[in-house]
Amino acid sequence: MSDFEWPRELATTIDGLAQGGDGVGRYEGRPVFVAAALPGEQVRVRLTERRNGWARGVLLDAPSNPAAERVTPPCPVYQRCGGCDWQHQTIESQRQAKQIILAEQLRFVAQTDQAEVAPTAAAEPWHYRSVARVHIDGRQVGFYAAGGRQIVEFEQCLIIDPRLNAAIERLKPLLPLVGLREISLRLSTTDGTIHGHLLGQGQSAWRSWARRWLAADKTIAGVSAATREGWMALAGAEYLYEQLGNVRLRITPTSFFQANVERARAVLQQIEQFLPLNNTTRLLDGFCGVGTFLLPLAHKIGHGWGIEEHPAAIRDAQASAKANQLNNVTLKTGKVEAILPQLKQQFDLAIVDPPRRGVEPVALNALIAAEPTMIAYVSCHPGTLARDIKILQAGGYSIQHAQPYDFFPQTSHVESLVLLSKA
Repeated sequence: MSDFEWPRELATTIDGLAQGGDGVGRYEGRPVFVAAALPGEQVRVRLTERRNGWARGVLLDAPSNPAAERVTPPCPVYQRCGGCDWQHQTIESQRQAKQIILAEQLRFVAQTDQAEVAPTAAAEPWHYRSVARVHIDGRQVGFYAAGGRQIVEFEQCLIIDPRLNAAIERLKPLLPLVGLREISLRLSTTDGTIHGHLLGQGQSAWRSWARRWLAADKTIAGVSAATREGWMALAGAEYLYEQLGNVRLRITPTSFFQANVERARAVLQQIEQFLPLNNTTRLLDGFCGVGTFLLPLAHKIGHGWGIEEHPAAIRDAQASAKANQLNNVTLKTGKVEAILPQLKQQFDLAIVDPPRRGVEPVALNALIAAEPTMIAYVSCHPGTLARDIKILQAGGYSIQHAQPYDFFPQTSHVESLVLLSKA
């Protein structure tokens, strides 16, 4: 088949939203993905990427018939910064779109018609992030530009917690720092302290600067730096702590933990509500991280098994289990697809919370063989979620509840919780 000849510019009508958040129009039967376009709008598009079967582009000018959902983005660096891609539509339409995206992925990829998708669980639309990763070049501090490495400076980011904005402002007078490229700031929503994690070249030489930062900003509890082996403490507290349920969780600077802690608590609450937990329950938590879901549930079950490939996160989970006197959990370091088939253990219930790539087929088949009566699948990517659910359905599971969560308002990211039960 010969390559299709795309023009440089074209006009199209947007008839839907793609999983990645772009508006979708058509040109001679082929899909055109248009950033910041909304359903119903007639748009003129400059193409930035052309493939045989599809193209991607940006708006040449404002739509001739702006959708009722279109609003003026309040952020002064919107579309320059590579962050929030959905500020141009109302929060209500964002949530509706996330519900539709999840429903379409389940229908077309998982090939299930049985799943009623609940309305997106609402959250605070602004200042919800407890993590901010800023890039640094000399005295310049900001986020990367969309699609590039240029630093976009900002006065107040509208989606991060105001306490992080204030900490970034107090950081600026202490710069430059030789070799520093990036700082990740994580706020504990439990006690209000902040941990700063530095990336670049100069780890041990940064110790005196780290002590200066601690002295200059009383909200900074600890500073660490990334190393080839993982990380090293530079000043103050080594770890951050968050309360989930009745458990205090330790978080190492390199361990993954949800950036929207309030939403993580809401998902935990729904898992607790749906899974029939009792003091004989054998619970599996694949991708358990620092024990985010497993440890708060441990006091309601007989025994829990957690699998996590990142050693630092498992060490956090072990330390938290010990500190919270939870003696009924077994924690394993390694990939789920390697560990789960070896366990040869039956489970009553299971939780999986994989990264964007989803669960490997080997792990899904081992999960099916372990015969849990219910599975709670927490997902950050509707496409891989739907692909995996198709395999679980073939293994005898059916969807009981599908719930999108607005973990990241003003962006097209769709988090969801799907509960499946064995037929």
